[in-house]
Amino acid sequence: MRRLDDSYIACGLLWLVFGMAYGIWMGIAMQLNFGNSHAHANLLGFVASVLFGLILRAYPAMREARLALPQFLVYQIGAVLLVAGKMRIDAGGDPTLAKIGSLVIIVGALGMVGLFVMRRNGQGALDGRASPAA
Repeated sequence: MRRLDDSYIACGLLWLVFGMAYGIWMGIAMQLNFGNSHAHANLLGFVASVLFGLILRAYPAMREARLALPQFLVYQIGAVLLVAGKMRIDAGGDPTLAKIGSLVIIVGALGMVGLFVMRRNGQGALDGRASPAA
């Protein structure tokens, strides 16, 4: 598998293309009621994914952590669920999927916070080994 920083940036760019196409569709079809889901696709999909990728690039120990891949998967799955749920809400439908997606994506974001905090304790804290004494 590619490095997670590259994977995050690639996913972010795919979110960007999706968000742009979605916005174009909204304008052409005059479906401006989908603005909330459009904004979530761009902010949580594109912006956050690219920023997470750049953070992982700046802190290589974070991307090598045992928890890095699960964090990536949870965040991206949460983003898909949340945006799909927001689309359903914008269309006048049930909010259940957005609620589930919200919980999943916050777990993914907290995972990134955890990776960032643990990076200060050295690689050992990230991969389950004891940290060297300071």
